[in-house]
Amino acid sequence: MPSRSPILNLTFALVAFTAAVLVWQTFLRPAPQARPEEPIVEEECVGEPIVVAYAYEGTVVEPHACLPQCSDDLPRYVLYTNGKATQCEPPPGCNDFGEDTGVTCKVPAMSTL
Repeated sequence: MPSRSPILNLTFALVAFTAAVLVWQTFLRPAPQARPEEPIVEEECVGEPIVVAYAYEGTVVEPHACLPQCSDDLPRYVLYTNGKATQCEPPPGCNDFGEDTGVTCKVPAMSTL
C-alpha cells in the first residue's frame, strides 16, 4: 500500500482539528454566565421644572424644551405629562441632555405639578 503524501496528511489533520474545535464550541464549552444587571439608580433632578404638554416615550422629541435655560443660566429639568423627567444640560449649556441620551431623573419630592 503506498504511503499518503504529506499534503494529504496535512489536509486531513487540518480538517480533523477544525472539526474538533467546532464540536468543542458547540457542545463542550461551558455556557457563558449571565452578568447580573446593575440596578438603575436615577439621580434627583436638579433645578426648576419645565412642564411640557407631552409624555416622555424614551425618544428624542423635536421641541427644544430646555430653551428657557439658554437665557438665564438656571439649571432646569423637563417634566412630562406621564410623570417622567429628564435633566437639561448643565448651564451654560441648554440642550435636552437627558432626553437626547434616554436618561431620566427623579423628580424632587416637593415638585408636585
